[in-house]
Amino acid sequence: MSENQKCPVCGRSVPPGEYCGACGAGLRRRGSPSPGRAYAFAANPGEHVLQPDVTSALFPHLPQQRSAPFRLALLAVAAALVVLGYLRLTGALVALAAASVPVLYGIYAYEVDVYEGEPVYALGITAGIGALLGAIWALLTGHYVTQTLVLGTTPQGAPIGRVLLVAVLFPLVAQLLMLAGPIILRFTRPYKEVLDGFSFGALSALGFVFTSTLIYLWPEMQSGPVAVAGGTLFALRSLLHGLLVPLVDVGTTGLVAAALWLHGRRTRTLPRYGWTTSLWLALAVAAAVQVGLGLVDILVTSSTAAILIYVGVAIALLFWVRTALHYMLLSEPADSGVGSDISCSHCGHTVPSMAFCPNCGIATRATPKPGSRRDNPTTR
Repeated sequence: MSENQKCPVCGRSVPPGEYCGACGAGLRRRGSPSPGRAYAFAANPGEHVLQPDVTSALFPHLPQQRSAPFRLALLAVAAALVVLGYLRLTGALVALAAASVPVLYGIYAYEVDVYEGEPVYALGITAGIGALLGAIWALLTGHYVTQTLVLGTTPQGAPIGRVLLVAVLFPLVAQLLMLAGPIILRFTRPYKEVLDGFSFGALSALGFVFTSTLIYLWPEMQSGPVAVAGGTLFALRSLLHGLLVPLVDVGTTGLVAAALWLHGRRTRTLPRYGWTTSLWLALAVAAAVQVGLGLVDILVTSSTAAILIYVGVAIALLFWVRTALHYMLLSEPADSGVGSDISCSHCGHTVPSMAFCPNCGIATRATPKPGSRRDNPTTR
Protein backbone atom coordinates (compact mmCIF):
# COMPACT_ATOMS: atom_id res chain seq x y z
CA MET A 1 0.00 0.00 0.00
CA SER A 2 1.25 3.48 -0.79
CA GLU A 3 2.56 5.96 1.76
CA ASN A 4 0.19 7.46 4.30
CA GLN A 5 -1.39 10.89 3.84
CA LYS A 6 -2.38 13.59 6.31
CA CYS A 7 -6.12 13.98 6.78
CA PRO A 8 -7.02 17.66 6.25
CA VAL A 9 -9.93 17.31 8.69
CA CYS A 10 -8.44 15.59 11.76
CA GLY A 11 -4.75 16.06 10.96
CA ARG A 12 -3.82 12.40 11.48
CA SER A 13 -1.57 10.35 9.25
CA VAL A 14 -3.83 7.80 7.58
CA PRO A 15 -3.66 5.33 4.69
CA PRO A 16 -4.74 6.78 1.32
CA GLY A 17 -8.35 6.15 0.42
CA GLU A 18 -11.75 7.67 -0.24
CA TYR A 19 -12.25 8.25 3.49
CA CYS A 20 -10.13 9.03 6.52
CA GLY A 21 -9.74 5.85 8.51
CA ALA A 22 -9.43 7.86 11.74
CA CYS A 23 -12.34 10.34 11.60
CA GLY A 24 -14.42 9.04 8.66
CA ALA A 25 -14.29 12.29 6.67
CA GLY A 26 -14.77 12.05 2.91
CA LEU A 27 -11.44 12.90 1.28
CA ARG A 28 -11.85 12.49 -2.48
CA ARG A 29 -15.33 13.90 -3.07
CA ARG A 30 -15.45 16.87 -5.42
CA GLY A 31 -14.63 20.10 -3.61
CA SER A 32 -13.16 20.35 -0.12
CA PRO A 33 -12.98 17.37 2.27
CA SER A 34 -16.33 16.56 3.86
CA PRO A 35 -16.23 15.93 7.63
CA GLY A 36 -20.00 15.39 7.69
CA ARG A 37 -20.23 13.33 4.45
CA ALA A 38 -24.04 13.24 4.44
CA TYR A 39 -23.83 11.48 1.07
CA ALA A 40 -22.51 8.32 2.78
CA PHE A 41 -24.41 7.04 5.84
CA ALA A 42 -21.85 5.89 8.43
CA ALA A 43 -23.70 2.59 9.03
CA ASN A 44 -24.19 1.92 5.30
CA PRO A 45 -22.06 4.18 3.06
CA GLY A 46 -23.96 3.11 -0.04
CA GLU A 47 -26.89 5.23 1.16
CA HIS A 48 -27.41 8.94 1.72
CA VAL A 49 -28.07 9.87 5.34
CA LEU A 50 -31.60 10.92 4.36
CA GLN A 51 -32.39 7.83 2.29
CA PRO A 52 -35.68 6.43 3.65
CA ASP A 53 -34.38 2.95 4.44
CA VAL A 54 -35.86 1.51 7.63
CA THR A 55 -33.56 -1.51 7.66
CA SER A 56 -30.20 0.25 7.81
CA ALA A 57 -31.53 2.69 10.42
CA LEU A 58 -33.13 0.20 12.81
CA PHE A 59 -30.71 -2.69 12.17
CA PRO A 60 -27.47 -0.66 11.87
CA HIS A 61 -25.03 -3.50 12.61
CA LEU A 62 -26.42 -5.58 9.76
CA PRO A 63 -24.13 -5.90 6.70
CA GLN A 64 -25.71 -4.66 3.47
CA GLN A 65 -25.61 -8.10 1.86
CA ARG A 66 -27.60 -9.58 4.78
CA SER A 67 -30.24 -6.86 5.00
CA ALA A 68 -32.60 -8.13 2.29
CA PRO A 69 -34.23 -10.88 4.44
CA PHE A 70 -35.00 -8.36 7.18
CA ARG A 71 -36.40 -5.85 4.70
CA LEU A 72 -38.60 -8.56 3.20
CA ALA A 73 -39.65 -9.72 6.67
CA LEU A 74 -40.87 -6.22 7.56
CA LEU A 75 -42.85 -6.06 4.31
CA ALA A 76 -44.27 -9.52 4.98
CA VAL A 77 -45.32 -8.48 8.49
CA ALA A 78 -47.09 -5.40 7.11
CA ALA A 79 -48.87 -7.48 4.46
CA ALA A 80 -49.88 -10.16 6.97
CA LEU A 81 -51.25 -7.55 9.38
CA VAL A 82 -53.41 -6.07 6.62
CA VAL A 83 -54.68 -9.46 5.43
CA LEU A 84 -55.47 -10.75 8.92
CA GLY A 85 -57.08 -7.42 9.72
CA TYR A 86 -59.37 -7.60 6.71
CA LEU A 87 -60.24 -11.19 7.63
CA ARG A 88 -60.78 -10.00 11.24
CA LEU A 89 -59.03 -13.08 12.67
CA THR A 90 -58.44 -11.84 16.19
CA GLY A 91 -56.25 -14.61 17.64
CA ALA A 92 -53.70 -14.73 14.85
CA LEU A 93 -53.78 -10.96 14.49
CA VAL A 94 -53.08 -10.24 18.17
CA ALA A 95 -50.24 -12.77 18.23
CA LEU A 96 -48.67 -11.31 15.09
CA ALA A 97 -49.12 -7.70 16.18
CA ALA A 98 -47.51 -8.33 19.56
CA ALA A 99 -44.65 -10.63 18.58
CA SER A 100 -43.56 -10.05 14.97
CA VAL A 101 -41.29 -6.99 15.29
CA PRO A 102 -39.85 -8.04 18.70
CA VAL A 103 -38.99 -11.50 17.34
CA LEU A 104 -37.44 -10.01 14.20
CA TYR A 105 -35.28 -7.66 16.27
CA GLY A 106 -34.27 -10.54 18.54
CA ILE A 107 -33.05 -12.46 15.48
CA TYR A 108 -31.06 -9.40 14.42
CA ALA A 109 -29.48 -9.04 17.87
CA TYR A 110 -28.44 -12.71 17.75
CA GLU A 111 -27.08 -12.43 14.20
CA VAL A 112 -24.76 -9.52 15.01
CA ASP A 113 -24.01 -10.60 18.63
CA VAL A 114 -24.91 -7.20 20.02
CA TYR A 115 -24.73 -8.56 23.58
CA GLU A 116 -21.15 -9.89 23.15
CA GLY A 117 -21.62 -13.34 24.66
CA GLU A 118 -23.89 -12.20 27.53
CA PRO A 119 -27.34 -12.82 26.04
CA VAL A 120 -29.08 -13.84 29.27
CA TYR A 121 -28.02 -10.78 31.24
CA ALA A 122 -28.29 -8.25 28.41
CA LEU A 123 -31.67 -9.49 27.17
CA GLY A 124 -32.97 -9.89 30.71
CA ILE A 125 -32.10 -6.31 31.64
CA THR A 126 -33.45 -4.83 28.41
CA ALA A 127 -36.21 -6.93 26.82
CA GLY A 128 -37.02 -8.71 30.10
CA ILE A 129 -37.42 -5.59 32.24
CA GLY A 130 -39.17 -3.86 29.35
CA ALA A 131 -41.70 -6.71 29.09
CA LEU A 132 -42.33 -6.73 32.85
CA LEU A 133 -42.82 -2.96 33.01
CA GLY A 134 -44.98 -3.03 29.88
CA ALA A 135 -47.31 -5.60 31.43
CA ILE A 136 -47.58 -3.70 34.72
CA TRP A 137 -48.14 -0.40 32.91
CA ALA A 138 -50.84 -1.81 30.61
CA LEU A 139 -52.67 -3.44 33.53
CA LEU A 140 -52.58 -0.23 35.56
CA THR A 141 -53.57 2.19 32.80
CA GLY A 142 -55.36 0.16 30.11
CA HIS A 143 -58.91 0.50 31.48
CA TYR A 144 -58.52 4.23 32.14
CA VAL A 145 -57.11 4.83 28.66
CA THR A 146 -59.95 2.87 27.05
CA GLN A 147 -62.55 4.88 28.97
CA THR A 148 -60.91 8.13 27.88
CA LEU A 149 -60.87 7.03 24.23
CA VAL A 150 -64.57 6.20 24.44
CA LEU A 151 -65.33 9.58 26.02
CA GLY A 152 -63.37 11.25 23.23
CA THR A 153 -65.90 9.94 20.68
CA THR A 154 -68.88 11.48 22.48
CA PRO A 155 -70.26 14.95 21.55
CA GLN A 156 -68.99 16.53 24.78
CA GLY A 157 -65.55 14.88 24.48
CA ALA A 158 -63.27 13.73 27.29
CA PRO A 159 -62.60 16.12 30.21
CA ILE A 160 -59.44 18.15 29.74
CA GLY A 161 -57.90 16.64 32.85
CA ARG A 162 -58.25 13.12 31.47
CA VAL A 163 -56.90 14.23 28.10
CA LEU A 164 -53.78 15.73 29.67
CA LEU A 165 -53.25 12.66 31.83
CA VAL A 166 -53.68 10.10 29.05
CA ALA A 167 -52.17 12.05 26.15
CA VAL A 168 -49.30 13.81 27.93
CA LEU A 169 -48.33 12.24 31.25
CA PHE A 170 -48.94 8.58 30.36
CA PRO A 171 -46.80 8.63 27.16
CA LEU A 172 -43.94 10.36 28.98
CA VAL A 173 -44.01 7.84 31.85
CA ALA A 174 -44.18 4.95 29.36
CA GLN A 175 -41.14 6.34 27.54
CA LEU A 176 -39.18 6.55 30.79
CA LEU A 177 -40.14 2.97 31.64
CA MET A 178 -38.83 1.81 28.25
CA LEU A 179 -35.49 3.42 29.13
CA ALA A 180 -35.16 1.73 32.53
CA GLY A 181 -33.33 -1.36 31.26
CA PRO A 182 -30.82 0.48 29.05
CA ILE A 183 -30.03 2.90 31.90
CA ILE A 184 -29.28 -0.02 34.23
CA LEU A 185 -27.13 -1.70 31.57
CA ARG A 186 -25.26 1.52 30.83
CA PHE A 187 -23.90 1.62 34.37
CA THR A 188 -23.51 -2.10 35.12
CA ARG A 189 -21.75 -3.49 32.05
CA PRO A 190 -18.85 -2.19 29.93
CA TYR A 191 -20.82 -1.83 26.70
CA LYS A 192 -19.32 1.35 25.26
CA GLU A 193 -20.48 1.75 21.68
CA VAL A 194 -23.23 4.10 20.52
CA LEU A 195 -24.95 1.32 18.59
CA ASP A 196 -24.93 -0.83 21.72
CA GLY A 197 -27.07 1.83 23.35
CA PHE A 198 -29.38 2.04 20.34
CA SER A 199 -29.83 -1.73 20.15
CA PHE A 200 -30.45 -2.16 23.86
CA GLY A 201 -32.93 0.72 23.79
CA ALA A 202 -34.73 -0.95 20.90
CA LEU A 203 -34.84 -4.32 22.69
CA SER A 204 -36.22 -2.71 25.85
CA ALA A 205 -38.88 -0.81 23.88
CA LEU A 206 -39.94 -3.97 22.05
CA GLY A 207 -40.19 -5.95 25.28
CA PHE A 208 -42.47 -3.20 26.60
CA VAL A 209 -44.51 -3.15 23.38
CA PHE A 210 -44.86 -6.94 23.32
CA THR A 211 -46.60 -7.31 26.68
CA SER A 212 -48.53 -4.03 26.57
CA THR A 213 -49.90 -4.86 23.11
CA LEU A 214 -51.03 -8.30 24.27
CA ILE A 215 -52.86 -6.78 27.22
CA TYR A 216 -54.36 -3.86 25.30
CA LEU A 217 -55.63 -6.17 22.54
CA TRP A 218 -56.76 -9.01 24.80
CA PRO A 219 -60.40 -7.84 24.78
CA GLU A 220 -60.39 -8.38 21.00
CA MET A 221 -59.68 -12.08 21.54
CA GLN A 222 -62.40 -12.38 24.19
CA SER A 223 -64.97 -11.10 21.69
CA GLY A 224 -64.56 -14.26 19.61
CA PRO A 225 -62.40 -15.65 16.77
CA VAL A 226 -63.71 -13.01 14.34
CA ALA A 227 -63.71 -9.33 15.27
CA VAL A 228 -66.93 -7.34 15.28
CA ALA A 229 -65.30 -4.25 13.76
CA GLY A 230 -65.23 -3.81 9.99
CA GLY A 231 -62.36 -5.27 8.00
CA THR A 232 -60.88 -1.94 6.92
CA LEU A 233 -60.95 -0.50 10.44
CA PHE A 234 -59.44 -3.65 11.93
CA ALA A 235 -56.70 -3.72 9.28
CA LEU A 236 -55.76 -0.12 10.08
CA ARG A 237 -55.66 -0.87 13.81
CA SER A 238 -53.53 -3.92 13.08
CA LEU A 239 -50.95 -1.84 11.24
CA LEU A 240 -50.98 0.70 14.04
CA HIS A 241 -50.36 -1.74 16.90
CA GLY A 242 -48.29 -4.31 15.02
CA LEU A 243 -45.93 -2.09 13.03
CA LEU A 244 -46.16 1.66 13.53
CA VAL A 245 -46.16 1.75 17.35
CA PRO A 246 -43.20 -0.68 17.64
CA LEU A 247 -41.15 1.22 15.05
CA VAL A 248 -41.86 4.58 16.69
CA ASP A 249 -40.95 3.25 20.15
CA VAL A 250 -37.77 1.67 18.79
CA GLY A 251 -36.84 5.00 17.23
CA THR A 252 -37.44 7.18 20.29
CA THR A 253 -36.01 4.78 22.88
CA GLY A 254 -33.04 3.74 20.74
CA LEU A 255 -32.25 7.38 19.94
CA VAL A 256 -32.19 8.41 23.62
CA ALA A 257 -30.20 5.34 24.66
CA ALA A 258 -27.60 5.93 21.93
CA ALA A 259 -27.21 9.56 23.03
CA LEU A 260 -26.90 8.38 26.64
CA TRP A 261 -24.05 6.05 25.64
CA LEU A 262 -22.25 8.99 24.04
CA HIS A 263 -23.05 11.54 26.76
CA GLY A 264 -20.17 12.55 29.02
CA ARG A 265 -17.49 10.94 26.87
CA ARG A 266 -14.71 12.71 25.01
CA THR A 267 -15.87 12.88 21.41
CA ARG A 268 -14.47 14.02 18.10
CA THR A 269 -15.25 17.64 17.28
CA LEU A 270 -18.04 18.16 14.75
CA PRO A 271 -18.45 21.96 14.77
CA ARG A 272 -21.43 22.08 12.40
CA TYR A 273 -23.14 18.87 13.46
CA GLY A 274 -22.38 18.32 17.14
CA TRP A 275 -25.84 19.45 18.24
CA THR A 276 -27.37 16.40 16.57
CA THR A 277 -25.70 14.10 19.12
CA SER A 278 -27.08 15.90 22.22
CA LEU A 279 -28.77 13.75 24.86
CA TRP A 280 -31.12 16.62 25.74
CA LEU A 281 -32.20 17.01 22.13
CA ALA A 282 -32.82 13.26 21.88
CA LEU A 283 -34.98 13.45 25.03
CA ALA A 284 -36.88 16.43 23.61
CA VAL A 285 -37.54 14.64 20.31
CA ALA A 286 -38.71 11.48 22.09
CA ALA A 287 -41.00 13.49 24.37
CA ALA A 288 -42.46 15.49 21.48
CA VAL A 289 -43.15 12.34 19.46
CA GLN A 290 -44.76 10.45 22.33
CA VAL A 291 -46.92 13.36 23.49
CA GLY A 292 -47.86 14.30 19.94
CA LEU A 293 -49.04 10.77 19.16
CA GLY A 294 -50.78 10.60 22.54
CA LEU A 295 -52.81 13.63 21.55
CA VAL A 296 -53.57 12.02 18.18
CA ASP A 297 -54.91 8.91 19.95
CA ILE A 298 -57.32 11.00 22.00
CA LEU A 299 -58.29 13.87 19.72
CA VAL A 300 -58.30 12.33 16.21
CA THR A 301 -61.42 10.17 15.90
CA SER A 302 -60.88 9.13 12.27
CA SER A 303 -58.82 5.93 12.10
CA THR A 304 -57.60 6.78 8.61
CA ALA A 305 -56.44 10.25 9.66
CA ALA A 306 -54.76 8.85 12.77
CA ILE A 307 -52.89 6.24 10.73
CA LEU A 308 -51.73 8.85 8.23
CA ILE A 309 -50.41 11.03 11.07
CA TYR A 310 -48.62 8.05 12.59
CA VAL A 311 -47.05 7.25 9.23
CA GLY A 312 -45.90 10.86 8.80
CA VAL A 313 -44.41 10.97 12.31
CA ALA A 314 -42.72 7.58 11.80
CA ILE A 315 -41.11 8.78 8.55
CA ALA A 316 -39.91 12.04 10.11
CA LEU A 317 -38.53 10.11 13.09
CA LEU A 318 -36.76 7.70 10.74
CA PHE A 319 -34.94 10.57 9.06
CA TRP A 320 -33.96 12.05 12.40
CA VAL A 321 -32.73 8.71 13.79
CA ARG A 322 -30.58 8.17 10.70
CA THR A 323 -29.15 11.70 10.97
CA ALA A 324 -28.41 11.45 14.69
CA LEU A 325 -26.86 7.96 14.44
CA HIS A 326 -24.71 9.08 11.52
CA TYR A 327 -23.15 11.95 13.43
CA MET A 328 -22.92 9.92 16.64
CA LEU A 329 -20.86 7.35 14.77
CA LEU A 330 -18.65 10.08 13.30
CA SER A 331 -18.11 11.72 16.68
CA GLU A 332 -17.82 8.54 18.74
CA PRO A 333 -14.38 8.14 20.34
CA ALA A 334 -12.41 5.22 18.94
CA ASP A 335 -8.81 4.12 18.65
CA SER A 336 -7.52 5.68 15.44
CA GLY A 337 -4.49 3.42 15.22
CA VAL A 338 -3.75 1.42 12.09
CA GLY A 339 -4.14 -2.33 12.54
CA SER A 340 -3.37 -5.27 10.30
CA ASP A 341 -4.99 -5.67 6.88
CA ILE A 342 -8.48 -7.16 6.90
CA SER A 343 -11.38 -7.65 4.51
CA CYS A 344 -14.04 -4.99 5.05
CA SER A 345 -17.39 -6.66 5.82
CA HIS A 346 -19.21 -3.95 3.84
CA CYS A 347 -17.22 -3.40 0.64
CA GLY A 348 -15.03 -6.53 0.67
CA HIS A 349 -11.79 -4.59 0.02
CA THR A 350 -8.63 -5.44 1.90
CA VAL A 351 -7.91 -2.40 4.06
CA PRO A 352 -6.02 -1.57 7.27
CA SER A 353 -8.12 -2.15 10.38
CA MET A 354 -9.16 1.33 11.60
CA ALA A 355 -12.13 3.19 13.06
CA PHE A 356 -13.50 3.63 9.51
CA CYS A 357 -12.90 1.70 6.31
CA PRO A 358 -10.60 3.87 4.13
CA ASN A 359 -12.32 2.56 1.00
CA CYS A 360 -16.08 2.70 1.72
CA GLY A 361 -16.18 4.80 4.90
CA ILE A 362 -18.29 2.48 7.06
CA ALA A 363 -17.81 2.94 10.80
CA THR A 364 -16.13 -0.14 12.21
CA ARG A 365 -18.55 -0.08 15.12
CA ALA A 366 -21.45 -0.47 12.69
CA THR A 367 -20.23 -3.93 11.66
CA PRO A 368 -21.21 -7.26 13.25
CA LYS A 369 -19.26 -7.94 16.42
CA PRO A 370 -18.28 -11.53 15.58
CA GLY A 371 -16.47 -10.28 12.44
CA SER A 372 -12.69 -10.00 12.21
CA ARG A 373 -12.89 -6.20 12.26
CA ARG A 374 -14.24 -6.34 15.81
CA ASP A 375 -11.56 -8.73 17.05
CA ASN A 376 -8.69 -6.33 16.41
CA PRO A 377 -7.79 -4.41 19.57
CA THR A 378 -6.98 -1.25 17.62
CA THR A 379 -10.67 -0.78 16.76
CA ARG A 380 -12.20 -1.29 20.20
